[in-house]
Amino acid sequence: MLILLGTFSFVGLKITGPDMRQTGLNYFNQTHLADMTVTSAYGLNQADQKTIADQARVKTVNYGYFTDAKIKGITNGIRVFSNSGSLSQYKVVAGRLAKTDTEIALNNTLKGTYHLGETITLQDGTGLAKTKFRVVGFVESAEFINHNDFGQTSVGTGQLSGFGVTTKRAFSLTEYNLARISYRDTAKLNAYSNAYTKLMNKRQATLLKDLNQHRAAKYQAAKASLSTALINQDTNALDAASVDATLTLVEDFLTSHGLTAVRE
Repeated sequence: MLILLGTFSFVGLKITGPDMRQTGLNYFNQTHLADMTVTSAYGLNQADQKTIADQARVKTVNYGYFTDAKIKGITNGIRVFSNSGSLSQYKVVAGRLAKTDTEIALNNTLKGTYHLGETITLQDGTGLAKTKFRVVGFVESAEFINHNDFGQTSVGTGQLSGFGVTTKRAFSLTEYNLARISYRDTAKLNAYSNAYTKLMNKRQATLLKDLNQHRAAKYQAAKASLSTALINQDTNALDAASVDATLTLVEDFLTSHGLTAVRE
């Protein structure tokens, strides 16, 4: 009997790993999970987009926005994305995806905390054009397999408690800060294989190197733009309203590029 039980346990453990991996692969295929994701706090300008498009074997690139914000009333933050397009699609569990810039779908683990039709207020959301959103759906994403750990953030306590999806129009950023990429030669590769990992590591290193060539030019362009704006801004150090207007100019410049500005 002990040998029989041991055999059953061994067989169960032997097939669990492959079954779990196959389930993951099926989910990745159903949602068209991107092979690679590029994010930039400063934004992806036209030169960056051309660099991405010119990479070897690129099939599809979807650009979008994201930012971290805090839901009023809780201390943890959530990551807010614009709808992903054809790559890394969201699976709707209840309700629907957002159609307007004042609607949002939250991840499914927040379903017990918030309800369809409820209005939430987002705070500290750099780059968001709106602050109040009506919850219209609950979704899942293959980009967040671990529902107990959504990552870290500079908002709230520093821990993300989930994510939300709204429209691109809900963002006020001047440039995309997220790109999802798929390649032509990865469709037949197993995402858990060493061959896939090796290929993606090589392409990640190449893309990072090519994108970094734009850093100096982007910095100089931003510096010149801000300097011109400050020169044209009439600032009287003895006038509080004038100083406040100048601070607002700098703050708007930074937040429009996806950076966090804090007044002291």
